[in-house]
Amino acid sequence: MRWRKRRLFSNMSLQLTLLSPERRLLEGVPVEQVTLTGSEGQVQILPGHVPFIGSIETGTFTYVNTQGDEVTGFISTGFFDVKDDKVNILAEVLELKNEIDLDRAKLAQKKAEEALKDATLEDSDFKKQQLKLQRALIRQQLTGTA
Repeated sequence: MRWRKRRLFSNMSLQLTLLSPERRLLEGVPVEQVTLTGSEGQVQILPGHVPFIGSIETGTFTYVNTQGDEVTGFISTGFFDVKDDKVNILAEVLELKNEIDLDRAKLAQKKAEEALKDATLEDSDFKKQQLKLQRALIRQQLTGTA
């Protein structure tokens, strides 16, 4: 049996698709690499990556386009799959760094912190407020203000 060894060349790329229920951010766009926050931590995907399916946690994503420019954004829960140099990301929320409303993120942080001070919160409401606080802080970190 003959084994085919896959080698990475500078002209190889991934085809990236970024989707959310509200928007189609990218579809089949060639990129050099993708990094996102998976359930097991940061995941970096390069051309030639083995087939893989994973869940996405709230955090950041980055991709490097074929011109070498790095694009960063906010991502919130979802799934991704990698197969045959195609990366499909399906997320609840996708925002590019330059789309983040800093004032809104600061207000969301303040509201979540106030709500978390309420000792009578049910566990489910407490968890919701923690997630809102986490999202607000990550958005602010992306804009370089937290």
